[in-house]
Amino acid sequence: MDTHDGEDDQFDRMVDLIETTIERFTESQYYQGLSQHQQDEAPFIIESLIELLHGYADTTLETCDSDHLETVCLDIHPTTLDADPEHFSAVGPVVAALFRFLADRGDHPNGEELAAHVESLSDDIVEAAVTGESPPPDFSIGDLTPEETQPLDDAIDSLSADAKATLETVTEAAMETGLPADQEAVFESVDVTQEEYEAAMAEAVGSLEAADELSTAGDNTDATVLDTEQADRFLELYGRLLVYVNDRFDIVPEIETYTQFETAFLDEIESIRDYFYHEANTEEIISAFVADNPADLSNSALAQIEEWINYEYGKFAVVEHREKDTVLVDPEQSRAYGVKGVYDSLSSSLPSRELPIPVSDVVLLPFEGTIVTDGWFHPSPILQGAWEITTGTDIETTAEEARHRYGVATSLPPADESGRSDAERLRFYTKNQENRERFADEIDELKGKNEDLQRIYHKQLGKARARSLGREFREMGIDAAAVALYDGQVIASAPTESQLHETLTEIMPEGTADHPYIYQYDP
Repeated sequence: MDTHDGEDDQFDRMVDLIETTIERFTESQYYQGLSQHQQDEAPFIIESLIELLHGYADTTLETCDSDHLETVCLDIHPTTLDADPEHFSAVGPVVAALFRFLADRGDHPNGEELAAHVESLSDDIVEAAVTGESPPPDFSIGDLTPEETQPLDDAIDSLSADAKATLETVTEAAMETGLPADQEAVFESVDVTQEEYEAAMAEAVGSLEAADELSTAGDNTDATVLDTEQADRFLELYGRLLVYVNDRFDIVPEIETYTQFETAFLDEIESIRDYFYHEANTEEIISAFVADNPADLSNSALAQIEEWINYEYGKFAVVEHREKDTVLVDPEQSRAYGVKGVYDSLSSSLPSRELPIPVSDVVLLPFEGTIVTDGWFHPSPILQGAWEITTGTDIETTAEEARHRYGVATSLPPADESGRSDAERLRFYTKNQENRERFADEIDELKGKNEDLQRIYHKQLGKARARSLGREFREMGIDAAAVALYDGQVIASAPTESQLHETLTEIMPEGTADHPYIYQYDP
């Protein structure tokens, strides 16, 4: 049996648990009872809690006790995460609401007691974050001197009184309405129109450009970053694609054109990007954009966007800054990628002294013969302890194995397929619909070699189908069930997994009852 199969299963179970827990909790009355700020912080807090309980305390949400919670909430989370105090002020209320939710569902026998206990720790959690003995990693690029900030101050001072007042008013309103900021809510709360704001922004950009203080995309002197022309091309194509995503799913109603996208709040753009990778069928949307060509792009531009079907998304570890790129390692595939920045080098925000460090919510995209990140990712030192649990090894060992077996890929998909095992090639060929169509012959050949490869094949197709199956079942009002998927199709279901296995033993060909992928659906 493939040696990575058990590790993959363990990693998948953790990812599934995090996603399912967050999804159920955010639909509950306990989530609705939180403040807007606490709701905004809840997904990350829950993800961190599950990973830290697993990686540091070797326990789960359903089995943890007050000592486990105290260790994670007071000793680990505040001292290993670099975040504002406002984040930590939300930890107690969010975790308390989560355990009341678990108690109400019958998923934790002492959920109510744990909720009350963590509520009592709320002030201590904030205090631990401020005065913790283990300081968080320093990702800053150094303090600027007054001489260094003077040109920026002069550029701001040169703005007209109206422009300065407009920008100050909108900024204050955006902070008061909570993040992510909602443009409609912001402009409803101030005596400033969106047109006035855009005019003030244009004046500010012009002033900063004149002072040569505006951070522009790309760098013609740093090989670890796209050059300025490449960066501009990437940002426009990516922006056009995200506008298309927003138009289809109405994520931010105020953004209807690319011009409005260019002046949108970053939080709004990020919400579109997150929907694109978390909720939508990413490959299908890319293919539809290329077919529709709503922005009337050239054939070469469409061909570039179509290559993004080969994107990679998830958790990685940054392990090394090289002369021309930064090396990121994927724990699931034990693959290393050489990645360039779009605005700045990754070393500017992740100094070498802090490496290796896990990063989450990473998107890697092929672009003009290189690999780039789209710029949104979150350093997650709290995942350092969980890495060994979920992969069976530490970051350095994973990186060494990846380099030894495949080298460092500098294009997507990686060009060195011949170095992969049958199991790894099959996982790659079946990872998305585009690959399944492109490598149909290779898949047919590999899946018939042995039973282990057959199991991998059905697991990959089952996982892909399960992503949409849960939403469909909830819309139909289906109760919790164990569902068997074979060749990506539902072939049987039962109230419990043990009952489902009995059914599979009766209906499947001899020796194949363990081939279907079992999806545990719970509304």
